[in-house]
Amino acid sequence: MRIPRIFLGAAVPGLFLLTCASAWAGDDAFKRKERARAHLIEARRLAAEYKIDKAADRAKDALKDDPTLAEAHVYIGMQRFRANDLKEAESELKHALEIDQYQAAAHCELGYVLYQMGQIEPATDHWTLSARLDPTSPHAFAGLALAHFKHGEEKEAAKTLERALMYDKRFQDPAFLESDRGPKWSGQLLQDFKEMLSRAPKASYL
Repeated sequence: MRIPRIFLGAAVPGLFLLTCASAWAGDDAFKRKERARAHLIEARRLAAEYKIDKAADRAKDALKDDPTLAEAHVYIGMQRFRANDLKEAESELKHALEIDQYQAAAHCELGYVLYQMGQIEPATDHWTLSARLDPTSPHAFAGLALAHFKHGEEKEAAKTLERALMYDKRFQDPAFLESDRGPKWSGQLLQDFKEMLSRAPKASYL
């Protein structure tokens, strides 16, 4: 069966336009992924400097282009925690873990949120897992040290605190811990950590 030329003439441009549309859609998706990645890298840098509000803003920009970024939810959760919006912080961090259950920072920060909410046992579980996933995280080991201390395991707490201080000596300074230029801890969390610091032997290398 021969196809009339008039139909062939209409079909060829249509196929060409469809191919172009697919290519443009693919290119746009790639650009959105790249923008999201750039925003996330900047959010990570800002969070490392404890500029959490700015990091959260960049994280929100990243999520507009790629809603599957678990790490972006971590920075938003950190921002809500610093604002003492514990329920929203918990929600953001749990969302991060729904996307990526191996997101070490999400486990770590969720541990602090839960501890501040009085949930010491689940906080301990999250810090333990975070320390296993990222064995160089001072935040994870600081939390785990506090968990040992609250469980009456003072020798283990001191040993774990030493490990946190190996990676960041500032965790021995209460002024840093409650500062905007630090984790900005407050309430029971800060009080308990200060008590642990006052009773822990000073590390020999400090």
